[in-house]
Amino acid sequence: MKPVFLRSAFNYDTNQVSDETGLKCLDASLTQQQFAEEADINTIVNRFLKSGVLPTPAQMPQYVDYEGVFDFQSAMNAVRLADENFMRMDAKIRSRFNNSPQEFLEFFANPDNTQEAIRLGLAIPQQSSSVAKATDEATPSKAE
Repeated sequence: MKPVFLRSAFNYDTNQVSDETGLKCLDASLTQQQFAEEADINTIVNRFLKSGVLPTPAQMPQYVDYEGVFDFQSAMNAVRLADENFMRMDAKIRSRFNNSPQEFLEFFANPDNTQEAIRLGLAIPQQSSSVAKATDEATPSKAE
């Protein structure tokens, strides 16, 4: 008959057993570390406590022509919608404009601010005319 083995702190090394039987992931990590602070639960909770709004998926700001706004109610709804969209933006971007949608609109009304808007990620750089011509020439037209 085989004697019964009783584990104790003196005859059983838990670290060694853990190393022998544990899962070892030696592959390269696919985690994107640039989003670490944004995904940190403490950062999310702090933003929620300050604003009372949970984060929503990011949307690019839009410049919209409100030509069809004719009455007070639709004008107020348009202003409210613009304010809500501004408040959905990242807090660092909003602070650049002193949390003022008016300053944000004034910034975009000035064409001299194009490079800063691109740097902030609020605008997309336009293709140069030579690149656009080469792209147009390489693309077959529908008539062909």
